[in-house]
Amino acid sequence: MAGMSRKICLGILLGTTTLVSATFAHAGGFAIREQSAEFQGMSFAGAAAGGSGLSSMFWNPATITQHEGMKGDYNGALVMPYGRAKDETGGLGGTTDSGNIGKTAFVPATYSSYQINDMFWVGLGMTAPFGMKTENDPNSIGALYGYKSKIFTLNINPVVGVKLNDLVSVGAGLQINYMKGDLSNALAGVGEIARVEGDDWGVGFTAGITITPTDMTTIGIGYRSRVKHKLKGSFYNNLGAILGIPALTTPYGPATVDHTLPDMLTFSVRQQITDSLALTGSVEWTNWSLFKDFTIEYSGGTESIAYDWEDSWLFAVGAEYKYSDALTFRAGYAYEDSPVPDSTRGVRVPDNNRHWISIGASWVAGDWLTLHAGYSHLFVKDGDVNITTPVPFTATYKNHVNIVAVSATVDTGKLFFGR
Repeated sequence: MAGMSRKICLGILLGTTTLVSATFAHAGGFAIREQSAEFQGMSFAGAAAGGSGLSSMFWNPATITQHEGMKGDYNGALVMPYGRAKDETGGLGGTTDSGNIGKTAFVPATYSSYQINDMFWVGLGMTAPFGMKTENDPNSIGALYGYKSKIFTLNINPVVGVKLNDLVSVGAGLQINYMKGDLSNALAGVGEIARVEGDDWGVGFTAGITITPTDMTTIGIGYRSRVKHKLKGSFYNNLGAILGIPALTTPYGPATVDHTLPDMLTFSVRQQITDSLALTGSVEWTNWSLFKDFTIEYSGGTESIAYDWEDSWLFAVGAEYKYSDALTFRAGYAYEDSPVPDSTRGVRVPDNNRHWISIGASWVAGDWLTLHAGYSHLFVKDGDVNITTPVPFTATYKNHVNIVAVSATVDTGKLFFGR
């Protein structure tokens, strides 16, 4: 009986901390797509085929060979998610209003490149490819299944690009990835009752190719590998003491969580129709089916919850119109399916399928500076949550996201050296 009760207590925590991954604030799962203000304006259509700035190298390191000399690209995106449920039902009391569980976040990304000669380039990207921040009202029923959620990543990505000829360029790089997670649960009228946190460094790689069959067409294929992490930190669960069963309490102590960030494959095309008009498209696959379960190992044992996520896909189309030598306009649409199946959707942020609508522009402010801006609105399908055990809970979340991104592409060679 005691063992079953302990599983119930831990199940409340495990059954929700894993769904920190189900953020709708950025991309499917807990990926962050906002790595480029330039491609934000086209819903990331054509992202692996290259652009006027360096940010394509996030999706495809081979695109670095499209840029002469020495350049830098500095991006920042403000992500403003909204997710709220007012019709929660369940036990243990509490308010029926979750509050807005989405929290505004700033996502930076920087890129730099240096052309060694006509054949070789080197570069460096620093991004946050995964992450989220959400918070349920601590007095809501749903807080029992997810109170505060924070995931932070920093990805350092040195790359090398090689231009084999006018038709083909290739690129490859190393991913050095830091990940930190901090997840908690709360009980109405009591406050925080459980928490797990940890961090780790992991290593992966990136690779890509661009093919330019004509001056009007560019095809890009880019791959970002999975990165394995063993998060080391601490864990406690005080629900047993609150229920009057002190023996079931898990005291604060060391814990580890194994988690693999998924690999991603992007196929993009950029087709120049006229000197002024280009059409772009992308298909992107993310290997979220790697996320089979979430397991906490701690001094008292091991507890695991199955999730059985599915692979996700993004389909994007866009257009770019060069109005003048100084001003370019963009627009794009994308459809993205969620990796989270209905059976495992939870309350931290109830991820679901979404439609992207985006607009953007670039302005050549000088011979060494180009400014980019992009805006996206995400129409996210309502997220139905239906948890049957250990405490029944149902809710429907109304979700949407607004994203504003800006960036500057700097020709560092011209700025500092006049060439």
